[in-house]
Amino acid sequence: MKSASCAGLRRGLPFALFLVGFACRPALAAEAFPSKPITVIVSLQAGSASDIATRVVANDLSKKLGVKVIVENLPGAGGVLGAARLHSAKPDGYTLAALNNGLITFVPNLPDRPSFDIGTLSAVSMIAELPSVLVVPAALPVSTLQAFVDYSRRHPGKLSYGSVGMGSPQHIAMEMLKSATGADLLHVPYRGGPQAVADVVSGQIQATWIAVSVAVPFIKTDQLRALAVGGGERSPQLPDTPTLKEAGVAEFEYVPWVGMYAPPDTPAPVLHKLSEAVREVLGRKASRDQIAGYGLRAKGSTPAELQQLGESERREMAAVIEGLRLR
Repeated sequence: MKSASCAGLRRGLPFALFLVGFACRPALAAEAFPSKPITVIVSLQAGSASDIATRVVANDLSKKLGVKVIVENLPGAGGVLGAARLHSAKPDGYTLAALNNGLITFVPNLPDRPSFDIGTLSAVSMIAELPSVLVVPAALPVSTLQAFVDYSRRHPGKLSYGSVGMGSPQHIAMEMLKSATGADLLHVPYRGGPQAVADVVSGQIQATWIAVSVAVPFIKTDQLRALAVGGGERSPQLPDTPTLKEAGVAEFEYVPWVGMYAPPDTPAPVLHKLSEAVREVLGRKASRDQIAGYGLRAKGSTPAELQQLGESERREMAAVIEGLRLR
């Protein structure tokens, strides 16, 4: 009997070791992350400020993590299509998205909000702030923000502005400008910023907010005229363009940002590894200088910091959007 028991123990030992090894595999897999290519969805068009900043980070992130980091543009519905793809992706860290603050803080407060909860996305890290400028066609007979407002009032129902969709940063910023100044402007949503800029240049629409980096070439070639930058300080690239406050609008500032997010319920260790990698990339002078060369400001964060920022701005914008009575 004793012999049989010992034999059974000896026979069971390899199987028990197998089970222990099998149970350890998930932990080993987590430690090995990442082990295959990562896809980063950009919810706006190629060439947008969000896209430019994300591609700089993705390129250096690939070197840091030792795997390919593929950027995929998925514009549409003001970025909601890209956010929806991320929301339904497997929470394993291999699908991420670069989302702007409009999606995170404005869209959830709109009457026609998405069917999924954007607030459940997992924050990874801030990527950059995107200094922006209000531009009009060079042919429009205005040279200041006040002159533009006065011109719109003299031509009610005739002037329009473009944005990348309902609830986008450009849309909300322009509606806030209308509320503050009494400007008479109609909203025209576009699939992406480059299309809106092209139509301002051609005179199809009369205004849009766009990243300074995108606007400068058109301003220098006298195709667009800059009326005001959205931040609290003048842009080094447009030193002669006043801030909103200097132009007479002290009610708000407009500084869009883009952050990296993962699907809901992504494991904390994966989020922190990704966040540390992004922050290390953004901490390198070469990366910061490259992003700054496009007129953008590199800015990393921890997952908790980005989560807190999104929640805080979402609460603030709830009252703003309710006051604007958007339809």
